[in-house]
Amino acid sequence: MPVRMPRKQASVVLVGIQKDLSRSMVDLFSEGARQYGASLSDGKTFSKRFLLFSKNGLIVFKEFLLQPVWVPGRKSVKQYSRGTLFMLDIVRFGTTFTCIFLLLFVTLNYQSFWQILQSNMEPLKFASIGGEDDVSAALREKLKHAPGLSVAGAERGDLLSYLPDVGPPVDRIIIPKLNLNIPLVAPSYTALLKEDWPQVEHDIQEALQDGVVHYPGTAKPGQAGNFFVTGHSSYYPWAPGAYKTVFARLHQLAVGDEYWVYYGGDKHRYVVAEKKEVSPSDISVLDQPTDLRLATLMTCTPVGTTLRRLIIVSEEVDPTTGERMAVGEKGGRTKTATVPLEALPI
Repeated sequence: MPVRMPRKQASVVLVGIQKDLSRSMVDLFSEGARQYGASLSDGKTFSKRFLLFSKNGLIVFKEFLLQPVWVPGRKSVKQYSRGTLFMLDIVRFGTTFTCIFLLLFVTLNYQSFWQILQSNMEPLKFASIGGEDDVSAALREKLKHAPGLSVAGAERGDLLSYLPDVGPPVDRIIIPKLNLNIPLVAPSYTALLKEDWPQVEHDIQEALQDGVVHYPGTAKPGQAGNFFVTGHSSYYPWAPGAYKTVFARLHQLAVGDEYWVYYGGDKHRYVVAEKKEVSPSDISVLDQPTDLRLATLMTCTPVGTTLRRLIIVSEEVDPTTGERMAVGEKGGRTKTATVPLEALPI
């Protein structure tokens, strides 16, 4: 049978344990404070030595830079300090590096820059042939004699109204201000449904070889949401595809400019409402509103870089009246010519 310890003896043992614990804690904190003080003292000593070494090093370096150096010239010997020669070397190296970089940059992106240069020279071209109005009039007169295009244009008389209501079998985007008529390509939705994002990016890059890309998962023309289109402003000259610089002049679009989209055989008209730049990580540009019919054109900017994204936001308007279209509203079609039944050669 276990022997019980008397209560008085147990209390004495507990008091002894308490004293030992207190003494251990005091010793522990004392040792910690002592080590902290020693470390602080060593740190102060090191800081003083480091500051002294730095000061002496700066003095030696300054004296070294101020040492005279004689450089033989064409006519006489010139005297420079080492510091002056050092700065001249920096300027010389920086200038050489900048020139090489600019040369490579322009060489890799010459197609895009040439397009921009040509567009800036166009006003001179129009002035030499009688003005832009004369060019539009000549084109309008030519379109009047084109079967299938003259009916709509004859009714209103403006150049864009000659675009047919029923589009070509291949979806396209027509931007008159930039003189662009581009295929609109839709990549496969398989990777998107599997949420395989690297494959989605790969599919988009492949599709960009054939035109501009309707971003997978965004609204279609005529639907509520954001019809999102992206294209290259510049790309490697050796890369495959004929549309590597198709959006090089996209920055020339301004609020109020319009473009046309043929999608699924239907004609859609858009007017630019907003122009901005965002960071590449800003995915809010892909948002899909449920109460608006928007379209977004996106490309990299500045040309030849991927630093920012140029965003052109547009609203869908009626192809005939130009009024903003509400969700679910159908645009009016241009009237086609009708012939009395008795006039048909039957």
